[in-house]
Amino acid sequence: MVLRASGLAGWRVVCEGDSPVLAHAAAELGAHFALASPDRGNAGTIVLRAGAGAEDGYAVTVDRGRVLIEGTNARGTLNGVYSFLERAGFAWVEPGAVGISFDERAEFEAGSARRVESPSFGKRTLILGQDGWHDGWREWMAWASRNRLNDIFFHDTPPSRLDRAGARRPDRWNELAADGGGWMFELWERDGAEIRAEAAKRGMTVQFGGHHLPGLLPRKLFDAHPEWFPQRAGARDGRYNLCVSSEGARDVVRENARRFFERFPGANVYHLWADDIEGGGWCECAACTELSAADQALTATNLVAGVLAEIEPAAEVSHLAYRDTVSSALKVEPAANVRLLWAPRERCYAHAVDDASCPRNRDEFWPRFRSLVAAFGRDASRIDLFEYYSDAILFKGLAPTHLAVLPGDARAYHAAGAGNLQNLMVGDRPWIGAPWHAWWMARCAWDAEATPVEALQRFCGAAFPSHAEAMVRYYSALEEAHKALFDLEEMAPVSRRDVLDYSNVPAGALKRKIVDLLEAEAAFGRAWEALPEPSGSEAERSRLTREASQAEAVAYWSGHLIHRTIAWEAALDGETERAQQHLARAEERLSRLRAWDEQWNSPGFAVIASRMRNAMAAYSRQVQRLIDETELP
Repeated sequence: MVLRASGLAGWRVVCEGDSPVLAHAAAELGAHFALASPDRGNAGTIVLRAGAGAEDGYAVTVDRGRVLIEGTNARGTLNGVYSFLERAGFAWVEPGAVGISFDERAEFEAGSARRVESPSFGKRTLILGQDGWHDGWREWMAWASRNRLNDIFFHDTPPSRLDRAGARRPDRWNELAADGGGWMFELWERDGAEIRAEAAKRGMTVQFGGHHLPGLLPRKLFDAHPEWFPQRAGARDGRYNLCVSSEGARDVVRENARRFFERFPGANVYHLWADDIEGGGWCECAACTELSAADQALTATNLVAGVLAEIEPAAEVSHLAYRDTVSSALKVEPAANVRLLWAPRERCYAHAVDDASCPRNRDEFWPRFRSLVAAFGRDASRIDLFEYYSDAILFKGLAPTHLAVLPGDARAYHAAGAGNLQNLMVGDRPWIGAPWHAWWMARCAWDAEATPVEALQRFCGAAFPSHAEAMVRYYSALEEAHKALFDLEEMAPVSRRDVLDYSNVPAGALKRKIVDLLEAEAAFGRAWEALPEPSGSEAERSRLTREASQAEAVAYWSGHLIHRTIAWEAALDGETERAQQHLARAEERLSRLRAWDEQWNSPGFAVIASRMRNAMAAYSRQVQRLIDETELP
């Protein structure tokens, strides 16, 4: 007996139990089968059954007239429903109704082998990293759930403000950019109950927060109590964090942490991280000097964790291992309700995190991660990965493919004992095309052994059915370009420069990098040539049109970065004419990107977009000054 989605529309769905997650699973079956052409076929029954296990694996058995979907728990049953729908021809390639792809030709034999699957990572998280993504949280939550992610993290960049006192979020781009802060707190107060309810019916957990530790010790208190703030170079400094040895500071942080948790209730995991700076934000007083930045950060995390334990014993707090707190030598022991959050932003993304051929990952990051896993008792349920696969800030406005790196990371992290692979989605613009990088991360989080060739063909076949082969070439060319851009080789980090702003240390490193940049530019050109003209169904034409516009933004971003860097290297070499030519090309790309913003961008991205455009212009001015200085007699 051959089964098709159209023939399943009239089948009866039976939920064995009254779980709201099973009810949602039944509703999802009905909603998707309704999208197929009506063909009632033979009557049958789909049975949904759930156990009480911890993980969310499933088994799907298809017989004549009966389909049994058994989850290890209710969320596992929902995962089994989505696996069954995929076999019936469905895929979810972007958020919203427009992102549901359906191949009416898909069919499978009743009585085919029983499918049993369990996830590589017990938790799999999409991080909505800013207002622009929060605005569409309903669509993104549904997309994440359908792609078998089971956790969603409301994180804000830049941090929201605790003291807005009911202010209304501006609607206009310029007003938002001028305000400069995030508005996630207002979102949670408005939509928090609905967020929790929508997550619960999908069997999803919720995380909330960001760089909010400094807000628990208001800077205005510095004049009256400078001893509550860090001491640096012999003087108290009111700009960052706190003195974790000061009882006065600790009392204020506890009190304000209580208010924070009571004001924003209902999350499973909270994040109250320190200031987002490279270093120098912690205390050097006599009582603190024996504690590293990581130990001071963990001390502060333990402090707020104690408050949370009183208010919501089942919830947890994350200790952020990031920038100067990426340290494996912890003296402080994490509290029982504290989780590790590993955020290796400065690693190399041209290689897997454990790649022995990459000195930066091999020597600086991977050993620290392994040691931190040990510091948290090798307990996978407490080991979270804050990875940057969809971070357009780090990756300069690109939409990275990570064809090879993502599955390499998944295998390494899974083998090392991590329990939650998370993907940060943040940047200067919306993904107006289909977000391959986010879809691919979801696949690798479910199955650490996922293979890129098969997955890319599957994605392109679902998103661009009339042009699948061309789009495989498109993404493959982008992979070549990204690898060339992301390879940091032997470049040493430079203070106040982001990772992909590169480095001229050691001598000759930047000159060697220019070869990579030219290779990347050529690969971007091949990707552009592979993009087909929009045709096919209305949904496919729309997706291809939007992908072409996204490719424009990527071309402007990458072109600016490439030519600005070539201009910098030429200016350092005293080749002022060549430097000026490439700087002019870089500025022309920036001008086009600003015009792109006016047509395609949305206000929720205004704060980050304006900062990133301003940073691009500032780097160009630095290169121009270097050119001018070189030309002086």
